[in-house]
Amino acid sequence: MKRGISTGVIVAVAITFGFISVLPDPHDPRAALATMQVPKGFMVQQFAAEPLVTNPTNMEVDERGRVWVTESHNYDVAPAEFDKKGDKVVILEDVNGDGRADKRTVFFEHPGMKSPMGLLLTEDRVYLAQAPYLLMLFDTNNDDHADRIDTLFSGFGARDHGIHAPFWGPDGKLYFSMGNNGGEVRDRHGKPVLDVARNPINGKGNPYRNGLILRCNPDGSQLETIAHNFRNHYEPTLDSFGNLWVSDNDDDGNQSVRIDYVMEYGNYGFADEMTGAAWTASRTNLEKTIPERHWHQNDPGVIPTMLITGAGSPAGLCVYEGTQFPALYQNQLLHAEALYNVVRSYTTQKQGAGYKAEIHNVLKSSQQWFRPVDVSVAPDGSVMVADWYDPGIGGGTAADANKGRIYRVSYGGKAMYRAPKLHFDTPESAIEALKSPNWAARRKAWASLQKMGDKAETSLQKLYQSTNLVWRARALWLLTKLPINGESYLKQALRDPNPDLRITALRTARQQANFPFALCATLANDPSSEVRREWAIALRFLKTPEAAESWATLAMQHTGKDRWYLEALGIGSDLNANACFDAWQQKVGANWNTPAGRDIVWRIRSKKALPLLGQLIRQTPNANETLRYFRAFDFHRSAGKNDILLSLLNDPRPDIQRLALEHMDGSNVTRNETLNRALETALATASQTESYVHLVEKFHLTDKRDQLLNLVRCCASRQVGIEAMQLLWKFGEKEFVKQQLRDDTTAEAIMTALKGNGSPDALALLSSIMLDESRPVELRKTATRLLGSSWVGERALLDEVKKKSFPNALKPTASSVLFSAFRNEIKREAADYLPKPAGKNGEPLPPVYLLVHENGVASKGKTIFAQNCQTCHRVQQSGALFGPELSKIGAKLSKEGLFRAILYPDEGINYGYETYQIHTRDGGQLMGLLDSESSDEVILKLPGGVKQTLRKTDIQSKVKAPQSMMPPFGEALSKQELVDLVAYLSTLK
Repeated sequence: MKRGISTGVIVAVAITFGFISVLPDPHDPRAALATMQVPKGFMVQQFAAEPLVTNPTNMEVDERGRVWVTESHNYDVAPAEFDKKGDKVVILEDVNGDGRADKRTVFFEHPGMKSPMGLLLTEDRVYLAQAPYLLMLFDTNNDDHADRIDTLFSGFGARDHGIHAPFWGPDGKLYFSMGNNGGEVRDRHGKPVLDVARNPINGKGNPYRNGLILRCNPDGSQLETIAHNFRNHYEPTLDSFGNLWVSDNDDDGNQSVRIDYVMEYGNYGFADEMTGAAWTASRTNLEKTIPERHWHQNDPGVIPTMLITGAGSPAGLCVYEGTQFPALYQNQLLHAEALYNVVRSYTTQKQGAGYKAEIHNVLKSSQQWFRPVDVSVAPDGSVMVADWYDPGIGGGTAADANKGRIYRVSYGGKAMYRAPKLHFDTPESAIEALKSPNWAARRKAWASLQKMGDKAETSLQKLYQSTNLVWRARALWLLTKLPINGESYLKQALRDPNPDLRITALRTARQQANFPFALCATLANDPSSEVRREWAIALRFLKTPEAAESWATLAMQHTGKDRWYLEALGIGSDLNANACFDAWQQKVGANWNTPAGRDIVWRIRSKKALPLLGQLIRQTPNANETLRYFRAFDFHRSAGKNDILLSLLNDPRPDIQRLALEHMDGSNVTRNETLNRALETALATASQTESYVHLVEKFHLTDKRDQLLNLVRCCASRQVGIEAMQLLWKFGEKEFVKQQLRDDTTAEAIMTALKGNGSPDALALLSSIMLDESRPVELRKTATRLLGSSWVGERALLDEVKKKSFPNALKPTASSVLFSAFRNEIKREAADYLPKPAGKNGEPLPPVYLLVHENGVASKGKTIFAQNCQTCHRVQQSGALFGPELSKIGAKLSKEGLFRAILYPDEGINYGYETYQIHTRDGGQLMGLLDSESSDEVILKLPGGVKQTLRKTDIQSKVKAPQSMMPPFGEALSKQELVDLVAYLSTLK
């Protein structure tokens, strides 16, 4: 649990040659600035530190320059340190003008408040993201203390992967996001809410998946789901044109963290859009690199990734629209990246209908405890940075409960922090506030100007006529909402020479009660591809012949070289695919078979695209180049899909026949001679592959039991052998399997394929061989090891050990299994019946705060890792992919964090690596990690990285267990081995 660590000037006392040395505390706030690096001309100052602020998770700067912070002291704290008053929203203020906060005001605290993830300031309330709620806090008497609480929405998932910080758009709308444990949006009474498209708002695939970005009016009305299928996007952000940006975290260790431009209604590809299967699941046209595979970049319907940043812990994000920083950073993204202890700027450049980006560091610390979690632009154009300050990075665990810092980054010698005095009561003063680089000031100005209505028109018009494009965009959002002259400003903006303003104009038009289609339709022939991208998106909900015709005009301008543009066409057509595709075919005629036309056939989900997909497959000589088109069949629900795939069985190429079979719906196919012949050919070419097993299962080829058994014999430790064994039992061949056990070699293969399988049949089979005195003792030892390889098997083995009849020859093997069990109670009970394996000198381990000062040998630690950790963890392509990939773990966790992760694995279990206990309807039990879950099956990953697929109809219950699958290593390693292991892990960066 999270523990407080001394913040005094002494962190440890070292005794050397009889003298006492006092070591300075590297975690003292006064030592922090010396670890910071900024580009030339920049300056970093410490605005606040503990005890004035602790454990910040999110931050906003108000129009007066005060810093509002959500504090999460109770995120992961020892019971003795738990703050019964609850976590807090605090206001930090520099009263005496010396550039450092000297006043702390608790705006809100509550005993039930734990781990708030974000706040948002507005003219009359504060929005607070506190799972499971999105709350509204009111200060009715303006004394900087909330005195009324209301609930806007409820139902969100817990903590890190639940609801994140709300944020404003330049349209005056409220935006917020929820991660892939986001729950379901409900109203204040707990009733599920439907969005404006009449869909439930959750990530369960009906139709949205995983993490979502949402938009609504400030009162919660007109709630929209505007993008989905993220993993855990901490804080999206908008610029003044309405461009939406997001950072998204990958599954730990896969170096696939991304920065994305968000196209509204887009699918961002964390899971399979149709089935919900994880990115690790096998599929046709599998991407070549892990980052591409992680985000399903080869699938039709997935938005391209703008920038992969590798490993990371992406946190707060904003757009810097100030002028204090140099031009390189202006109107660009600023991002808090906690893993690498850095605040970055991403310089974006247009690329076709999308973007590309480059990385520039703004603030970097050599202190690994520096964990920037948020960035916010102050009214003077400087930037505030919130620092969680901890050896670890969330994931349910932390090691310090009493520290936190806020830094101010400025440029050009702006050491003094002074917020300009802003007023909002006249059009002229509100316009000046609308120019501010600070969101809180702009929001207050926006609300004031909107309330003024036509009285603000002259001032807004003057701002719109300026040369500053950002200011012009801000004015345009308000001008187009004017009741009398709004349409004239819209017409003017739609003809503006600048494409960004034409896009802004279209976005304002889309938010009108009656969308002015005729007024905007000329954008279908706009010279700018990004403007045409936005027009395609605008057509999504329009199902008129005119909209389909306009879509076809856009499709005719696709070059075949711009995936962003193609996906915009897909978004615009998905709800009206047949009409759009028909209109395009009428325009393109016989000249469709071009790179652009093949793209459209691949992406658009019209039933009339299916015959053309078949034609493309037949005309493509290289079978590998057809994979793209075969994968496209998976995204069509049309009943005619099987007919096209059946026709491909006449193709003379065996690979084409096999692929056609793999993509058919096997339950809805009539068997005939052609199909049977193709099946036999496909099975022959798929020998010893998972494709063989999948085809046998898909077409229910129960006569292939001998072939399946041969796969078990040859490949028992590989996934194909494991799946073949599972299929034999699924086909009801338990008696057949039992007969094969007479042969010792076959018996060993069958047992190996059952590793981690906790079904009653598997336990009975393993127990029978273990206790059969007629079998070779080495085979019985293997059965003993494999019996104890599952959660329920550990208990079954222990029950046998408790019997006096348990063979002495097997006790050493049973001892090695049970004393390495996941559960401590198993180890304790085993100690009453078995000799404990030789320990590691029996020495007690010192506390972590002393272990961090021990020096280890990384080369020895590498050997220890190979002996103890590689069965579950991979480093640089070596080891099993069961637990998190650890190639960059030294960057993620400091030495303190590494020691705690090894000694106390239950403290913080990364999302996606939780233990699940599954009870099957036949009485079996399985424990493992949830690798993937689709609409009809669950894939459980077992220790060692093997996978077991379970049909949901065979599952009685699926429960998340509180403990990690990783056993604690405090007893398994000596102190020096532990220190050496951490020394090695620290080098992995």
